[in-house]
Amino acid sequence: MKSYINASQIRAARAILEWSQEDLAERTALSITTIRKIESGGISPRDTTNDSILAVLEDNGIEFTPPEGVNRRKNKITVLDGADSYLHLLNIIYEDMNGTEDTVLVWNADNRVSPPEVIEQEKKMRDAGIRFRFLIEEHDTYLYFPLNEYRWIPKQYYRNNVQTVFGNKVALSIHTSMAVKQLSATLIIESQPLAESMRNTFNFIWDSCRQPTHSTSKLRIH
Repeated sequence: MKSYINASQIRAARAILEWSQEDLAERTALSITTIRKIESGGISPRDTTNDSILAVLEDNGIEFTPPEGVNRRKNKITVLDGADSYLHLLNIIYEDMNGTEDTVLVWNADNRVSPPEVIEQEKKMRDAGIRFRFLIEEHDTYLYFPLNEYRWIPKQYYRNNVQTVFGNKVALSIHTSMAVKQLSATLIIESQPLAESMRNTFNFIWDSCRQPTHSTSKLRIH
């Protein structure tokens, strides 16, 4: 069943997140005029606009409960559904990591299956100074980031289910096939001990594996 949120819920959600109307407009790619009109009751948002606002607020930890409740989500697990859930994850990582000195760690990456919108978001993240390191399948040379950001995992240990560690969160992206378009869900777990454990394991593997020597990708992002 489709969820709809009203003007007062949007205002309350912004207050919880300490966002201005400009912040919400930027994150939803809507105009500030549209946000102001919706929040004042001047217009009713279209389905696509409602869904955009709802998705951004929920991705940032807001929970809407009937009939008009608005809360910060208390549980530490977030589920992003659908084929675009990895893109939603990148948006969350951008919000969390922008302005920090931490590095995003990605297990089982495969640049060959990244759609254009994911590539554009990754460019945006890099422009903001967010850093990455990737564990990829042995002998994979389709690499569009600098070579020193990759290490090869032996083929017998590689699986095309991406795992991401960022800040105090761990994300597990679940595929129904090798194709990103059939990504079924991404699970985000907020747990400092789990994130530290995963980060330590990643670093152990990183120190034990070889760096690729060249790239066969025509796309290079620095």
